[in-house]
Formats: sequence, structure tokens, C-alpha cells
Amino acid sequence: MYQIVQKTNLAPSIKLMRVKAPEIAKKAEAGQFIILRLHEKGERIPLTIADYDREEGIITIVFQEIGKSTEELGSFDEGQSILNFVGPLGKPTEITSYRNVVCVGGGVGVAPIYPIARSLHEAGNKVISIIGARSRDLLSLKMK
Repeated sequence: MYQIVQKTNLAPSIKLMRVKAPEIAKKAEAGQFIILRLHEKGERIPLTIADYDREEGIITIVFQEIGKSTEELGSFDEGQSILNFVGPLGKPTEITSYRNVVCVGGGVGVAPIYPIARSLHEAGNKVISIIGARSRDLLSLKMK
């Protein structure tokens, strides 16, 4: 079981959760995703890894409640656990020194940009991020 250690409402129907998953956090790279299942009868939900903390063993996910399963996930609170949390999956984003990079994301699509922008910056790039949303209250992740 994977415990939810933090839950934050970012915008109407958009949630951020930090989940204790040390083995996944140890191996996660920018651009990868996880698949979770809330309980035995739950469906598999793929979600991009929005951040990872190797020292704390935490994976951050951001999702929008748009169907039965994501609404049920949104009803979970800090301290509750998720049955299955599998990852990291997928091919990581290629990170190299390009000198100058622009990262663009909109709405919930801003979440996967953060670890990519951080990794590009750590590789020595100057990173400019452009984010947007349909409305001001859907602008979920503002970074400095």
C-alpha cells in the first residue's frame, strides 16, 4: 500500500498528491509516469510523475477529476493508501545541454513540465517556461 502524505487542491477539480513510494522515487526520471489502482475493483489510472524526491521517497502526481476513478482518487485524504502504484514507466525525456530551452504547458499539462524544466536547468540550460489555462482558476502550477 502507498500512503498519501499530502493532498492539495490546486484549482477547482485539480489535485496534487504526494505519495510515499521510495522504490519508484529512487529510479524516477523527468518525463516518466506511474499507473495506480485505488483498490481491487479499481481501474488502472496512468498519471505523469509531476515531481519526485529521492531522499524522502515521495512521488508527486497532479490530476484533474474528470471521471469516476479520478473523482474517487480525489476523495482520498492524507493518511489513506493506494493499493497499487507502479513505476516509473515510459522512456524518460532526453536531457542534454541545448543552452536555451522553452517549456510550454497548459492546464493540468503543466505538471509534467516541472521535472523536465528542472532537469534541463540542472544540465546547464537557460529555461523559459510558458504556462496557460482556459481560465485563471485553472492555472494550477505557477513556478518561479
